[in-house]
Parts: sequence; C-alpha cells; structure tokens
Amino acid sequence: MEEGIQEMNFNKIKVCIFDVNGVLIDSNLANAKAMGKAFSDNSAIQNRIAELYLTLTGIDRGSKIRKVQAQFFGKLLGETEFRLYWERLINLTRKAMSSAPLTDGCKDILAVLGRLKITRIALSNTPLSELKGILKAQKLDLLLDIIRGGGDWPKTESLARLLDEFQLDPATCIFIGDGKGDLFAARYTKVPFVAIDPDTGEFEGENGFDGPYRNLAEWGKKQLVL
Repeated sequence: MEEGIQEMNFNKIKVCIFDVNGVLIDSNLANAKAMGKAFSDNSAIQNRIAELYLTLTGIDRGSKIRKVQAQFFGKLLGETEFRLYWERLINLTRKAMSSAPLTDGCKDILAVLGRLKITRIALSNTPLSELKGILKAQKLDLLLDIIRGGGDWPKTESLARLLDEFQLDPATCIFIGDGKGDLFAARYTKVPFVAIDPDTGEFEGENGFDGPYRNLAEWGKKQLVL
C-alpha cells in the first residue's frame, strides 16, 4: 500500500468512481459464460472460453473478443465478424448483468456516499446504452450521479476522458476496481485506487493502492465506519 492512501480522508474526497462488473454487480462469472455462448454452441468450448475470460480483468470488450478469437480460433477477425460477436455480447451481457446479484455492501455504500454529498460515478467497459439499461434493471441508476460506459478502448482512456469531461481533480477522487487494468488506469491518471478482490490474487505483486478488500462492504466498514 502507498503511505497515506490506506487512511483516506473523506473530507477531501469529492468523487467516488466505481467499476461495475465485479464491484457493484457480482457478474464476472455470468459475463464469462456469456462470452462462451457468443462464440460457440459447444458446452466444452464455452467453459474453456469462460475460464480464459476470467483471467482478462480490467480490459475492454473489444480486446477480450480478439483475445478469445486468437486463442481458440486462430484467424484474425474481419470487421463484419467482429461486429457480429460484439452484437451477440450486447444481448448476452445485458441479460447476464441484469439478473446477477449485487455485491455485498453495494447499495449501502452508494447510499452512504450520497448522504456524504460525494459524487458517485459508474465507469465500465460496457457500452453506455447497454450499461444504463443494466443499472436501471438493477435499480442502481437512482443511487448514481453519473454513468459512463466504454467501448473498443482501454479503461485508461475511459478514466482520462471522464476526468477531462467533468474537469475532476484526481486528488479529490478515488477509483474502486477489481482488475489490474483498473489499477493501471488509476495510476496513469493519478487517481487513488481501491482494490476489490474476493480471493483471486489479482493484485499480487502490485502496490500503491488501498486494499485489496473482498467486497465493498469490507471496504466500507474500514473507511466509512459503517
């Protein structure tokens, strides 16, 4: 941990940015299965793709599609084929994330931050229109102040765009994520990072962050005195 970050002063924090999949919604496994179904009707291949997907944390959807294609099917995807898988995943992921359970502490943490007048932002690799539908289905939209989705670009770019769009000072923000891609985005933009890891060892060998915590509830008990 980086000295000072682990004891956050919420008098200075004005914005809390949340990754969605694995942080607000416990949908990593459901999304992994969705990726398998997008590529194959064969259950054995679906399971192998899902296993790979679970190692591809914190990267954008386009990169995940290309990595799955390269490892399991070899040839490069043409634009038409890529769009086909992209559209399949929109439908499959929407269903998976809309019905997946919320993470422990999700609604409580968002409610507390709202009472503290801290701006609550969802920042996901999921495309915006799809993300809004998922958060509405999960009844999280009313507990968030800003929602921003992703696309065929890395989380680093999404976070940088967000900071620029709203002219946010990184020093007054925190970013809560569950993948190294989230951590790298936080480092690049100089936003203090909170790591969520239920027990995968995702952040082993890394430093300069608060955590890891198993879920938002565990983080909240320490930092928000719930």
